[in-house]
Amino acid sequence: MLIANLGRTRRKLLASLDGLSDEHLNKSPSNGRWSIGQIVCHVCNTEKGIVETVLDALPSTSGKVEERDVSLLIERYESNEAKTAPQAGFLTKAELIRLLEESRFKYLQSVFNKTHESSLAEKSMDHLLFGKISLKNLIDFIWLHEQYHIDHIEETKKSLPK
Repeated sequence: MLIANLGRTRRKLLASLDGLSDEHLNKSPSNGRWSIGQIVCHVCNTEKGIVETVLDALPSTSGKVEERDVSLLIERYESNEAKTAPQAGFLTKAELIRLLEESRFKYLQSVFNKTHESSLAEKSMDHLLFGKISLKNLIDFIWLHEQYHIDHIEETKKSLPK
């Protein structure tokens, strides 16, 4: 289920970029919100950071904790969302897609090369934002976070000139 959710959400993110020019991707809405390119960079950086955290925690002997309602993770995130836009500069659609591919295939794939999804549920860690959390729930946050920002992208697209 975890891998299916990750795949489904990434396909939706890529589909949300269809039909957008490089200029549209780099245009910041007038209300001070992030450009779509900045959102994509943020998604990639977050995925990379979570993967690094999980990889660091894998060798530990931390025990199993109760699985959480993953929707609560995004609520906690929303109240602590980064307020500073990622430094992205002007990136083409091809460059953004390459960043998405790199975050998924270079970073996230390394977790599944080292362990199985079921093993992620058997280990936990103390997380600054989420408290005691299973590594599986932390990986769940990747696709939840991505879905949150797909909605953000769709909202941003409405403010772009035609």
